[in-house]
Amino acid sequence: MRFVFTALTCSAMALPATAETTLNLSLGTADSVETIEYECEEAGPLRVQYVNAGPNALALMEIDGAARIFVNVVSGSGARYVSGADTLSTKGRSAILENQLDGTNLGCEQTADAPGE
Repeated sequence: MRFVFTALTCSAMALPATAETTLNLSLGTADSVETIEYECEEAGPLRVQYVNAGPNALALMEIDGAARIFVNVVSGSGARYVSGADTLSTKGRSAILENQLDGTNLGCEQTADAPGE
């Protein structure tokens, strides 16, 4: 039985790296979902969907054509979301997207009022 499991595991690891991954994760009832658009210096628009569900706060966006999931982390002021080497910091109508590996720092401003503002 151990051999069969090992063989299946090895064959699963040999699958092409281009296989699409789908993840279903139940966060419970969302307290709020809102989409904010920012205009970023030299980079054009950035569209961020914020999802708040109980203790979970996420920011969903696309960077360089790839869908990214950012999770909220402790912040002294405003909000901060992290995904890999990237950090999105927001305060008021401003956002900064930073990459810790290449040192890029992109300043952005909200382009329209968020719902309820």
